[in-house]
Amino acid sequence: MSHYDVKAGLEKIDGFSVVGISIVTDNEKAAEEINALWEDFFKKQIGQQIENRVDDVIYAVYSDYEGDHTKPYRYTIGYKIEGEPNINDDLHHVEVKEDNYAMMSAAGQQPKALIETWTAIWQSDLDRRYETDFEVYGQRFFEEGVHEVLVAIGVNLEEKQ
Repeated sequence: MSHYDVKAGLEKIDGFSVVGISIVTDNEKAAEEINALWEDFFKKQIGQQIENRVDDVIYAVYSDYEGDHTKPYRYTIGYKIEGEPNINDDLHHVEVKEDNYAMMSAAGQQPKALIETWTAIWQSDLDRRYETDFEVYGQRFFEEGVHEVLVAIGVNLEEKQ
């Protein structure tokens, strides 16, 4: 197996809240289930149900890991909110942890670029925390020819002796 260098910038990110729709899945089923969740997200216009929304940036949050990347986790697609989450039964609230995140950009043909980025992450030796990871679908995602997704992976920083 070849070793992939994951070219990543490191950023300390403050915690924030995301409200959206959510499933528990694993990487064997994820491609189909996550695709179906995105279809629901747009079809049901989930954004219109979310109060206290900060902006139009879409977040996909990975949380509630039951182990490493081979085990089940929760996947939530939604928007960053301010204040208390006011949610109905269809919606899920997730807290993205304040942490150090390795930031990567997946740009180009989607979902191919995103899948390649995640494959490189799984094959890398990043010391992942498996608490919260997230993807950011901002303005650059919707730009023709750019389709950039930012991927943020929670990592342990080695203590310098």
